[in-house]
Amino acid sequence: MNKRELQRLVARLEKQSKAAPGTYRLKVALLAALGYAYIFLITGLAVSSLLWAIWQAASGDFFGALRVGLLGGLVSLLLLPALWVKIPQPQGRILNADTAPKLFAMIEKIRDKARCPQIDQVILNDAFNTSIMQIPRLGILGWHRNVLIIGLPMLQALSRKEFAAILAHEFGHLSSRHGQLGTWIYRIRTVWMHVHDAFRDGDGFGNLLLTRFLRWYIPFFNAYSFVLARQDEYEADRLAATIVGPRTMADALIAIAVRGRFINDRFWPDLWSRADRHLNPPFLPHGSMRTALHLGLEEKQAERWLSEELRRDTANDDTHPCLRERILALHTPCELPPEATHSAAQALLGDSLAELQHAFDGLWQQHNGARWRERFHTVSSAKETVVRTENHALNNLSPEELSHYALALETLNRADEALPLLRQAADHPHGPATAALAAARILHGLGDETTIRYLELAMQRDRSLAEEATTQAAAFYEARGDADRASTYWQRLTRLHSA
Repeated sequence: MNKRELQRLVARLEKQSKAAPGTYRLKVALLAALGYAYIFLITGLAVSSLLWAIWQAASGDFFGALRVGLLGGLVSLLLLPALWVKIPQPQGRILNADTAPKLFAMIEKIRDKARCPQIDQVILNDAFNTSIMQIPRLGILGWHRNVLIIGLPMLQALSRKEFAAILAHEFGHLSSRHGQLGTWIYRIRTVWMHVHDAFRDGDGFGNLLLTRFLRWYIPFFNAYSFVLARQDEYEADRLAATIVGPRTMADALIAIAVRGRFINDRFWPDLWSRADRHLNPPFLPHGSMRTALHLGLEEKQAERWLSEELRRDTANDDTHPCLRERILALHTPCELPPEATHSAAQALLGDSLAELQHAFDGLWQQHNGARWRERFHTVSSAKETVVRTENHALNNLSPEELSHYALALETLNRADEALPLLRQAADHPHGPATAALAAARILHGLGDETTIRYLELAMQRDRSLAEEATTQAAAFYEARGDADRASTYWQRLTRLHSA
């Protein structure tokens, strides 16, 4: 089932759910039970064959016992990835009540109000997100560890009350007040996705026994439970609103949308733009993020971003409803929340905040230092290329030299100057494939249909670029809503992979 087929199925299932919610929840429960029933059926067959082999051996039929025993052992080995599927431990800094007593006091207070199970571990990472991951100790059999994952950027962007609302929402997914079916489905969706990954490349006897069933079952379970998961987002919002109040819950959702937009669209691009001029970062992200947000997010810009977010509709590839519908469901006005004097990070991490910011900045430098320096040297080289080339007549440049100059202009964010030169180089009978690919890249950003001609030209001149160009072509048509043409290129990509 491809992405578009999944979206169509989800749209149809949402109509079924609205027409008969009780019946639909029963269907999801039965579908969830089907997956367990199949696994346990195969398990029963494996155990039965092993017991039969023991009986045969006791009866003196050692050859028969060996055959049946090998069959049972093989089935058992094939089942292990499903029964004992491992969900990777989330990465980050493990926090405890000694280093962040106020944070843990808030967690316990909200957990108690939401009537949720205990949190086994709290991890701080560098993502703009907060979530609870349930990690099964026994694979699909359960016995989960509850891990709360908090992103330092989100702590720095939200106020203490706003972060409390997000915590309450996450606890809402696990709450006994939420309903046992919703909590169960919320938990096993992740487990089945990992089971699917474990068997995705299976073949032979294992493919016949398990993978074919799972390849059919998991996409359908994903689609059916997707609709229920979206409804559960509303339920978690409502439960959180009973704990922190509807206004605070709405403030948190709006703050995430607007301040998250600032961090993604302004803060990170501004930081990385400094690599064009500085060999080393002039400031580090986690230590400066709160100040940048406080000084850089103007009210007029925040209002514009909020207006844009409110115009977005719910997408069928995200279980979260759109902001507009979530705010409407809370029955509260949609307005920008006031900016708090202190962030949740300052209020809840206290004296540990500076050390944590320093630690995450150190990790960021380890992971991004080489990329930063590479960008600096690339831009420096591009500047030299432009200066050197502009001292000569452009009419005398070969297609390769013209392409090299145009690519340098693109590196310096002068794409409007680079595009006509790239097209000129690519249109030459002996023009380089890289010029055609670069021209297509810029034209794609402009939504120009000529993108496809240059992608095809790049593939003709250099077969090593075929995969990249085919992917770009499929993405181009998907962005335009032309599913048929996009499918043609996705099929071509599949053929390239199998060749």
